Amino acid sequence: MSIDPSSSQLLVVDFQERLFAAMPEAPRASASKAGDNLIFTARELGVPVTFTEQYPQGLGPTLPEFGASDPFVKLAFAATDEPGFDDRLPARRHVVVFGMETHICVAHTVAGLRARGLAVTVAYDACLSRRAADADAGLAWMRGEGALILPSETVLFGWLGRAEGPLFKAVSRRIR
Repeated sequence: MSIDPSSSQLLVVDFQERLFAAMPEAPRASASKAGDNLIFTARELGVPVTFTEQYPQGLGPTLPEFGASDPFVKLAFAATDEPGFDDRLPARRHVVVFGMETHICVAHTVAGLRARGLAVTVAYDACLSRRAADADAGLAWMRGEGALILPSETVLFGWLGRAEGPLFKAVSRRIR
């Protein structure tokens, strides 16, 4: 599977304010930066971006810096189990996923995407769980489901394809 922007979509799972505040402080900044870089690059390349929010009345909205518009609100841990979710995803065969919590909503959603026959890449450095062992278990489960587990930079440069042009320079500056 190639990481091609023309066949990709980006799914941001439950990167919400109150949930974010409950995550360990040390990885929060790097995960949100990695996520922000994925969102920026996806938008620049025309890769569709879909946001989900788990019970926003309790967990708050998506982080404002992500610029989420019209997030898909859900109560099911797997977004794929929520009625209407499939209508929110464009018809692309590769889904790049990141979000919170890695071992719950991200993993259950990835399992649902894989069950639908979609290729899935999880940007692990843009995922968060309250406990590192839980994140590791979630990543192992998703790998077992057939998802690729890669750093966000692999996705970014896969989408860019070449080390040239203004977007390459902008992305290079962002990841420093």
